[in-house]
Amino acid sequence: MTAEPVLPSVTLTTPRLVLRPFVPGDAQDVHAVWHDARFVDASPLGYAYAGAGLDTALAWCTSGIEERRRAGKGIGFAVAPREGGRLVGHVSLFSADWTAMSAEMHYWTAPWARGRGVAAEAAAAVARWALTEQGFHRIALQAAPANAASRHVAERAGFRAEGVLRNVAVSRSGRHDLVMYSMIPSDLSAAG
Repeated sequence: MTAEPVLPSVTLTTPRLVLRPFVPGDAQDVHAVWHDARFVDASPLGYAYAGAGLDTALAWCTSGIEERRRAGKGIGFAVAPREGGRLVGHVSLFSADWTAMSAEMHYWTAPWARGRGVAAEAAAAVARWALTEQGFHRIALQAAPANAASRHVAERAGFRAEGVLRNVAVSRSGRHDLVMYSMIPSDLSAAG
């Protein structure tokens, strides 16, 4: 059995943000996000990190997210302001399918950075990088219909809504639908 391809460990930049590998100093902020009520409520039932301890956040920042990259499963980026300062978000590609050249995207914004467009800017940068520089043909993401913030991020980042997966997800608020979004290379050409 051959090993899966591995995405390179890179740092991406946007006009306002730097998207980089996680470092131990991010653990306190990651821990705070994992305990944020909006994050916990939106997390799938059984999501291991919602409410997890600081030691888990530190392990995730120092090795967990990197182990997933090395295993060929995807890549995670810490999102921080270009001028420096604390972590403002996270964007991750996961479930990489190396035959179909597709992956799924997940993102969150730290409570202290919400409403400033950082998630959309970061998600667009990661999707563009994956589609242009890494040869992916499709990046998908899902958002609960009631999660207006996540849906707004997807749309501002350039993802297109494809339809609704009915009754597919279970979170702490119960069973619900998910809106499926995607971005493909031709979407980048249409956007200019």
